[in-house]
Amino acid sequence: MPAKSRFTRLDAFTKTVDEARIRTTSGGVVTIVSLLVVVFLVWGEWADYRRVVIRPELVVDQGRGERMDIHLNITFPRMPCELLTLDVMDVSGEQQHGVAHGVHKVRLRPRPRRRCH
Repeated sequence: MPAKSRFTRLDAFTKTVDEARIRTTSGGVVTIVSLLVVVFLVWGEWADYRRVVIRPELVVDQGRGERMDIHLNITFPRMPCELLTLDVMDVSGEQQHGVAHGVHKVRLRPRPRRRCH
């Protein structure tokens, strides 16, 4: 029998049949090369995942005068409904004070819920 090399013990690709299960030097080399390729690919994917890519771009909204739907769910446990108001300002500086359309305030109490006016 030929002398076994270090690579022979590393052969992970041996045959599945017991009679054909022979560890070879070339199998050990293939195992080491495969492990190096896998480690290199995993490292490359991890480095790409961790990389921050900044793409400066400006997108102009072509719609003028259109309204944007904004959904909020905010809870103020100890704030009276009468004191809560909604003021909105867009990027152009247009302001809307005391927006009430589509705003639903619900009083939180142990008793049944009552809607605020």
